[in-house]
Amino acid sequence: MNFLITESQLKTILLEEDNSSLTNSMKKLFDFTKKIVAISEKKYKLNSRFLLTWGAAIGGLLMPLDNFLKSGDFNINEFQTSLVLLGVASMMVYENKELTSKVISKIKEEGLYETFKKVLSESVKLEKSFKEFLDSIGIVSSNMIELMGYAFLLPIFGDIQSIANRTGNLQEVAMMIAERIIASKVVVMSGEAIISVIKKIINRLK
Repeated sequence: MNFLITESQLKTILLEEDNSSLTNSMKKLFDFTKKIVAISEKKYKLNSRFLLTWGAAIGGLLMPLDNFLKSGDFNINEFQTSLVLLGVASMMVYENKELTSKVISKIKEEGLYETFKKVLSESVKLEKSFKEFLDSIGIVSSNMIELMGYAFLLPIFGDIQSIANRTGNLQEVAMMIAERIIASKVVVMSGEAIISVIKKIINRLK
């Protein structure tokens, strides 16, 4: 037996699928961060739990760099990748010189210093591009700490655009996306702030 559904019902189903994908994306970012923390502690005896206080934001910053490592001509394993990414994170968002020194020392012991420098250079380009994007939608970030608050957005621009394309109501879609992000419980931002930035991103991506 065939069943017909209305266009509105179809849109609701598609939006629910998109929202589920968005929630999963947010959790993947945080799980990615947790994996780096676990490897750095077990393999290299480095305490990097500070990364977890940033929630999905660290994952948003490091996952594109992980993709850079995977797509480039780098012959390194999963453990070494996590060590290099921890080095980048400690340089960019943490002011504990003692930890940074320990991480860099481990990186050199593993013969990864040249790789680390390339990834760090790539992170600077990523930071610059992201800052320019935020500036273009009216969000001014004067330093890396402020910028980090929004870094969870980096890997989910596609998800945001996909959901936005399925509805014409900006307020509705912004609240829908914000609710999913908040529900993931891996973002350190207020709901009001998330709704505001999502609105600006949707307007910019249209």
